[in-house]
Parts: sequence; C-alpha cells; structure tokens
Amino acid sequence: MPMVRVATNLPDKDVPANFEERLTDILAESMNKPRNRIAIEVMAGQRITHGASRNPVAVIKVESIGALSADDNIRHTQKITQFCQDTLKLPKDR
Repeated sequence: MPMVRVATNLPDKDVPANFEERLTDILAESMNKPRNRIAIEVMAGQRITHGASRNPVAVIKVESIGALSADDNIRHTQKITQFCQDTLKLPKDR
C-alpha cells in the first residue's frame, strides 16, 4: 500500500480541500495501484525551512513496496512536483 506524507509550511487554508483526492488519482495512475490502496497524509502549517529559508515549501515522503525503482522514482517525482507547483503554487525547487 503506497503511503504518502506531505508536510508543508503553508497554512491549511492554502491547501485545496480536494488535494488528497487529486494526488491519489495522480499516484494511482503513475504507480499502477488502485486508488483504495493509496494513503495520503497532509500536514499543513508545519515549521519547515529549506536552505535556511522559511519561504513556502513542501517535503514529500513516498513509501511503497514494489513501486519505487530508480526509474520509477524519477517518473513519480516529476508528477508529484508538477502537481505541487500547480496546486500549491510552489516553485519547482521548493
């Protein structure tokens, strides 16, 4: 079962209400897993810095058995990064 944890210093109000459902759809397709087997945890309003900066950022951890080879990681990372850029309005490097 893929487990995804998204921690961000953005306030909860800046994370769309359907964020988890949309990310589930993206990962189900990318990982070739059924939606009902994917767990998403979002922790907004966290105290997170990146490069000693408190600018908006998200830290994402993905765990899954049998769906995270080196090549798969690149594909999943690209899709997750693009989704966060579009949805959370985060720059690619954050």
